[in-house]
Amino acid sequence: MYFDIKFLLLEKLSFIEDLSRSFAKSYGYEDNDILSSSAILTYVDHGVTTISAIAKKLGISRQAVHKSVQALAKKGYLFLQEGEDKRERVICMTDDGQGLLKCRQEVMAKVEGIIEENIGKNELKELKKLLSLKW
Repeated sequence: MYFDIKFLLLEKLSFIEDLSRSFAKSYGYEDNDILSSSAILTYVDHGVTTISAIAKKLGISRQAVHKSVQALAKKGYLFLQEGEDKRERVICMTDDGQGLLKCRQEVMAKVEGIIEENIGKNELKELKKLLSLKW
């Protein structure tokens, strides 16, 4: 049976998100905190700190990112401050946001451990290598 790459990646992402929800609960977070904030917190942690830059990376509207950032700010994970360009505000992570990001990293380590158990250590290493190549 033929499965295109998008279907295969979506299936694996769904598997990863299901595991992430489960582990997030064990850390005391709402399961959607890890999933909804994961991309935004990860980008902020890696220096992508404006709503427009994150929207571009995610391929979604600035309004959608702004709504998510506002929700994360309301929960105490992020805050916005004025940047060099007065038209754009910079997203900053709070200590609680750092804690959520640390939890996300621990959850991902557990997820990768389960994937390794299922496909093997060398295969996981090769999969990550292939996925990290520029397409």
